[in-house]
Amino acid sequence: MKRFLAPMGLLALGLAGYLALGQYTLPEGPGKDLVLAKCQACHDIGFVARERLSRERWDAILTEMVSRGLQITPEERAAILDYLALYLGLQPPPAPPPVQAEAKTGAQVYANCAGCHGPQGEGNPPTFPPLKGHVEKLLRVEGGRNYLLLAVLYGVQGPIKVEGQEYSGIMPGFTWLSDEELALVLNHLLAWGAPQGVRPYTPAEVKAAREKPLGPEEVLKARQGLKLP
Repeated sequence: MKRFLAPMGLLALGLAGYLALGQYTLPEGPGKDLVLAKCQACHDIGFVARERLSRERWDAILTEMVSRGLQITPEERAAILDYLALYLGLQPPPAPPPVQAEAKTGAQVYANCAGCHGPQGEGNPPTFPPLKGHVEKLLRVEGGRNYLLLAVLYGVQGPIKVEGQEYSGIMPGFTWLSDEELALVLNHLLAWGAPQGVRPYTPAEVKAAREKPLGPEEVLKARQGLKLP
């Protein structure tokens, strides 16, 4: 019996040492946090147990650790055993589930514009014109919807008048954004007061506009052709 308990005690210490040093390297999986919380709290062992064990041997180690004072409920013990057997067992651990990137929103893309035009499109006169209110006026005139796309995509350079205030500067284009991102930010602008019946922008529409590159001065000419109030 003593011969059996000695190796078991060493394995228990090996588990504690592995966990003490492996907080940042344990495989991700259900039960990891519980293993860290319950099995390393009381140990400061300076070596790592390299061996991978069968479910039966991990079960025996847990029994040994409980006999030495580990406080866990039956449910916690089962979860810990499942984790150890699956992720530190004789077979390679399962690959972590793929991380799905969260889809961007128009508001997130608009963060590229907020520094000049304000978080809510209020602008910063007399340097940067407002968008809220003015976008609606653009969308009410023939050609205004297309101009807005071109202005965001290629920028505008030259004197313009917005809400009675004159502006003379350079708005950079955002050709480096994807078609999807540009459609998102344009539709974000529509949400600030688009007239009824205005079509949302699509990535395909942005892609088509890229096929006819324009300079910011040419975009200004397109604006000058609009019959703005």
